[in-house]
Amino acid sequence: MPGFELIDNQERSSVLEVFDKSNGVLFAHGFDVRRNNIFRVRDFERKFADKLGALSGAACTSGTSAQYIAMKCMGIQPGDEVITQSFTFIATIEAILACSAIPVIVDIDETYNMSPEALENAITKKTKLIVPVHMLGNPAEMSAINEIANRYKIPVLEDACEALGASYRGISTGRLGTAGVFSLDFGKTITTGEGGMIISDNTELIKKCIQFIDHGHESNPSFPRGMDTANFYGFNYRMSELQAAVGLVQIDKLDLILEKNRKHKAIIKGELEKFVGKIKFRRITDSDELADTIIFNFENMELAAKMVKMLSEEKLGTKNVPDAMRWHFSKNFTQIWNNTKFYSDFDTQWLKSDQLLARSISLPVMVNWTNNDLDKITSSLNKILSKI
Repeated sequence: MPGFELIDNQERSSVLEVFDKSNGVLFAHGFDVRRNNIFRVRDFERKFADKLGALSGAACTSGTSAQYIAMKCMGIQPGDEVITQSFTFIATIEAILACSAIPVIVDIDETYNMSPEALENAITKKTKLIVPVHMLGNPAEMSAINEIANRYKIPVLEDACEALGASYRGISTGRLGTAGVFSLDFGKTITTGEGGMIISDNTELIKKCIQFIDHGHESNPSFPRGMDTANFYGFNYRMSELQAAVGLVQIDKLDLILEKNRKHKAIIKGELEKFVGKIKFRRITDSDELADTIIFNFENMELAAKMVKMLSEEKLGTKNVPDAMRWHFSKNFTQIWNNTKFYSDFDTQWLKSDQLLARSISLPVMVNWTNNDLDKITSSLNKILSKI
């Protein structure tokens, strides 16, 4: 699953080069002579974008800040409505709120991502942005979502924080809308410890994002940094050279991560397929998913709860569903709804999503599993499901 599984001496050597080759310049800008004109953050942006087939990228401090930066630079204003989905990490909603915009949250479907039907029903004259989330490695149904977005002339920002490496109909996640954002935290597909990335084929948008990340600096080559020009203000969301040094190594490991994910998922899912009838799998939109997660559901929540208990007895865990639903399902974001007026009836909202998630199980797929690990896991799953 995550890049941290593969951290080794390559990342260590890359970090040490910041000191050995760039004289310890940790800052992404300036100090050209001291750093020997090596700019790792800029290199990482290019390498990341190239890997996904995008024209440009902007590195920042987190996936959360990436969402906020992209929304701001796409022109989201106070009072604008931004549509996203009920099953997502809370950061998606936090970014909307940080823009003083109005979160409009719709149900998911059998992909466990945004329901196109629910999306269209939620559009109003105030809708200025659509944010589908590719939850747990499975791309949202972007063909239908983009058709709706194009018909209403609304831009799409992909939250691909949990789907780096996945693609939909031959196109990488993050490139299926106007822009896409990724998280690089320690549990993500590749990691820089903390970090985020925005990609787009709209080079002017990315240029604006890079400026916003750096207090509005234009990095005008005609002026020294202390006299640099700017035409709008931003904030400090800059990635450091140390993070980029790790990222430059990690991005080269993406293909191996995808290969291992898909191989291991196929083995686990092959065992689970014996129990189709008892369980139903999430609908996968493309075979080139990230494949770091297996999601399935039972006919009722009691059976799901029983399986969670039995997984624990076998010393196996779940991934987000249900162990982290406090932070991944909008109904549970009480810290938001108790302090805003958007959803006073959040306990009864998103019933379709609630009923699906309450009877669902999500299992992690790890990169470094050995054959012995896989044998133990498949044996335990067989034992559990035979008893349910």
